[in-house]
Amino acid sequence: MSYILYKGSRTHPAIIRRMLGYHLADADWDLQTTHPSGWHPNPTQSDPIGALDYFLHAVHDGQSIMTGGNSLNILNVHGNQYQAFNIDNSQTVDSHNVYRDFSNATIQAGGNININQIMRNANDSPAIQSWINAPNPSSNFIAAYDKITEGTGEWLLKDSKFVEWKQKGGLLWLQGKAGSGKTFLLTKAIGSLKAENHNVPYFYFDTRDQSKAKMTYRGILASLMLDTGLQLNSAQLKSLYERYNSGRDQMPADAMKSTLLGLLKQGSSSIYIFMDAFDECQIQDQHYVTEFIQELLGLGARIHIFVSCRYPVNHIGMNIGTYKISLNEEVVEGDIEIYIQKSLQARELFVKISGEVTEALLHGSHGQIRWVDCQIQYFQQLGSWRAIRKALKSLPKTLEETYEQALNAIKKEHKEDAQAILKWLLFGNDELTMEMLAEILRIDFEQQSLDDPEPIQGYELCSIISSTLVVVQQVTRWGGQQDILQLGHPSVKEYIVSEEIKESSAKLFQINDQLAHEFIAQCCLIYLVVCGKYGHINWELFPLAYYAARRWTGHVRNLQPLGDPVNSLSLHLLTDTNTSCLSLMNMTHYSAKATAGSALPFYYASMVNLPNMISLMIKNAEDVNAQGGQYGTALQAASWEGNVDIVKLLLENGADVNAQGGQYGSALQAASYRGYVDIVKLLLENGADVNTQGGEYGNALQAASIPYGGGVDIIKLLLENGADVNAQGGHYGSALQACSYRGYVDIVKLLLENGAGVSAQGGQYGSALQAASYRGYVDIVKLLLENGADVNAQGGEYGNTLNAASQRGNVDIVKLLLENGADINAQCGAYGNALQAASCEGEVDIVKLLLENGADVNAQGGVYGNALHAASYVREVDILKLLLQNGGDVNAQGGEYGNALQAASYIGRVDIVKLLLENGADVNAQGGKYGNALQVASFEGGVDIVKLLLENGADVNAQGGRYGNALQGASYGGEVDIVKFLLEKGADINIEGGKYGTALQAASISAFDSDYDYVKLVEVLLDNGADINSQGGKYESALQAAAIKGKEKIFDLLIQRGATPIDPIFTIFQKDPKIPFPLMDNEPADHQIYCPLFWNM
Repeated sequence: MSYILYKGSRTHPAIIRRMLGYHLADADWDLQTTHPSGWHPNPTQSDPIGALDYFLHAVHDGQSIMTGGNSLNILNVHGNQYQAFNIDNSQTVDSHNVYRDFSNATIQAGGNININQIMRNANDSPAIQSWINAPNPSSNFIAAYDKITEGTGEWLLKDSKFVEWKQKGGLLWLQGKAGSGKTFLLTKAIGSLKAENHNVPYFYFDTRDQSKAKMTYRGILASLMLDTGLQLNSAQLKSLYERYNSGRDQMPADAMKSTLLGLLKQGSSSIYIFMDAFDECQIQDQHYVTEFIQELLGLGARIHIFVSCRYPVNHIGMNIGTYKISLNEEVVEGDIEIYIQKSLQARELFVKISGEVTEALLHGSHGQIRWVDCQIQYFQQLGSWRAIRKALKSLPKTLEETYEQALNAIKKEHKEDAQAILKWLLFGNDELTMEMLAEILRIDFEQQSLDDPEPIQGYELCSIISSTLVVVQQVTRWGGQQDILQLGHPSVKEYIVSEEIKESSAKLFQINDQLAHEFIAQCCLIYLVVCGKYGHINWELFPLAYYAARRWTGHVRNLQPLGDPVNSLSLHLLTDTNTSCLSLMNMTHYSAKATAGSALPFYYASMVNLPNMISLMIKNAEDVNAQGGQYGTALQAASWEGNVDIVKLLLENGADVNAQGGQYGSALQAASYRGYVDIVKLLLENGADVNTQGGEYGNALQAASIPYGGGVDIIKLLLENGADVNAQGGHYGSALQACSYRGYVDIVKLLLENGAGVSAQGGQYGSALQAASYRGYVDIVKLLLENGADVNAQGGEYGNTLNAASQRGNVDIVKLLLENGADINAQCGAYGNALQAASCEGEVDIVKLLLENGADVNAQGGVYGNALHAASYVREVDILKLLLQNGGDVNAQGGEYGNALQAASYIGRVDIVKLLLENGADVNAQGGKYGNALQVASFEGGVDIVKLLLENGADVNAQGGRYGNALQGASYGGEVDIVKFLLEKGADINIEGGKYGTALQAASISAFDSDYDYVKLVEVLLDNGADINSQGGKYESALQAAAIKGKEKIFDLLIQRGATPIDPIFTIFQKDPKIPFPLMDNEPADHQIYCPLFWNM
């Protein structure tokens, strides 16, 4: 027996399942289905309903099923129209910059810190903080503060130079060699001043910072500006944010410095600024920081600056007026002795030999507390006092020898893992978490695969690499606690990259940038290829994916020369015919659009700024002008991304500067839109056509006038090179409309001075005047009107300028337009006229203004027909009263809901319905979507409104509208109480009409809420005499409506109450009439077989 079932069937699978379950329970359901992963056995006759569930999924998916050895073919009559899209455009926010600074911390006696924490507040200024993008030094402060040994550093706070600096201001320079405790002393001083409630902004330069931001001039400026601004003048920061294109444009370092100096001038109290580890600022930035310190000192005696550094202050040429404290061995010996004693007291292991250990460590320290700390950590690992006593005889003489010893102690089986950790910590570009480390260590380079995951706990790290070299810091963030790996001290990095290590016994661990970047790039690439092969990346399963996706290009870019396997892996990842490429593009800032249209790896390499890879591909004769991708060509992609070196490389190698295609039409438009002046110049110098048409914004001039815009500089450059100021096309129609919409008054003036047509038509807003009016830019509206803009020009999204201004609620602009001759009753746009637009948006003041200036209160047109209708719909009682007082016709017809009363009934406002009825609204007025007010109120469940309308004479059986009558509307809406009430008021239960023919059919569809409510409703209708077999309406009968919509309980109820189907639901084609197939228990085996028919759409 063969069944032919059609995927296009309207009968709901639940009903098919139910009917098949009734009739085919004894059938042999030994089902199997083809599946991409192989054959899967399915439920047998012991579970017919389970088998049917599986069967129905197969029907839906268009699969082939075997039933009892016979073929059951599922014909997908509509073809395969099912596509899956996995577009993840979400933004991940790094919480690193959320918790910030301990600006109001209270340092209590005994070294405890009670933090009344001032955050870089996530509630007050997240957008501003994200824009400034300042590194957060509070993690350095906490790490150092927590390690301060009680009793140490007291000498500094009592030192005469410190005391005088604290009183008189100026520069205090704390100089000491590596590991001498400068950071702890500086942190001690910060804590002391905070305890006295001083304003203490601070910054820690740190070569261990993998983002590199804590090594830069920009980093210290951003950090101090943000902290000082949040404390002294947060309004100024907000103003800056707005000035820089609402955070779209970066703030230059010079502007940051000027802002910070201006902030510091405010107020009269002393400000203490701390900078730790000046020597860890990158060399190319140190002279900028020196100049900055000099400018800070120029602000006067209120400014106190404390700097710690390895080299003396004369190294930066600042001797005059500077307090100098040098950390020689004699100065720090007392602190070192206290530290040794406290450390040994806390460890039972040292009780018997504490005197020997103290003497040996004091003798060997040479003023380096870091050296002492390393030896104590090493002793602790030895495990016995005898072993420690033996180790005292051969202590390393220097920090470098200490690190050599720690590296040589790494076991053979852990050497590769230790090297991996050091490479990531020295040259990675972000924090390395324990979770990420576990992923790194499971990468199989030979097989280019991932081994099974094996988590690593913080305490397990010591078995791989000594805590002398690497430590784990616990950091609390929004997502909870994280274990972050860090080098034990900046001097660890200095040793591992030094020439000295090459001549030592630990030379195996010498690392340079090329070795590290190659290793990390391979890790990232293999990881992305593997975890992206299914078309999307599960962040929880692949914790390294976020870093790999964002940072792999930086590591590849650093490789000179680029070779395999990194090059081949990169090519594979950038080939968009594989799922790993699609996964990568969808998860990065390139967005899902980046993969719109197939593109070659050459295109993607240009987009992600890989000049070394581009050069290799050019040598291999890749086509630099190949078309494809969101931006059409590699040149446009590089121009969009601001990759100036790639743009140069492409042009030098024959890229067509005027190639058309892609989102922005040309490379010049893309660069102009993003505001990259250097790239715009470069393209023009290489023959770019300044007036090329096409793309989202029509031409380069219009593109430069909007969002990212390079502003006046790019506009001037384009005009100087012959840009047509009146070129039409694109989203805004013209450059003038674009900058009018954006509010760039200087650019508007510039364009007008260069001959821009002030009344040019086109674009989303029809004209520049409408665009400026919609956005509320009064100055630009005045400027355009002064230059002859047509105030009554028609067109654009809002029809005319007055409509746009009225809808947006800008009273000043509406007045200005009226003063300049705007036609107050002009008909156009979605709202028909200005009065309706203002009424719809709830702009009371503008409604008054328009009425005072002669607006026709009953003007017809627009989506709501008239202003009164609009005000009723949007619940604006004050406007409604105002319109009625000014002669609004309460029964005016028009608009989606026919009249004001129907609109008010639809939105469920009893007070508005009362107001309209009191003002003479016709309760039985016909028209609109729902025919009359009673029908829409019944459908929407407005019991009070239904009662009010009936009390005021509404005809309970009035015909018309979508549902024919009020009873059918209430039934479709599942409103049991309203149905009962309407029946009590004389509603005809079997009246026909409307979409569903009868109230019973409407209720059987069970459109909303739970089936329970509708079953109850169907029972109410049947109990009140509803004709169960009444025919008509969309589904012909109530039974067929329930069957098609899959309402099993209603279907059963109707069958039980005597409903008869009009047509069979199934048809069975019996290929062999000799096969007996009893349909029902009481039917003879030779009975003719009938099953309900699957009917089609």
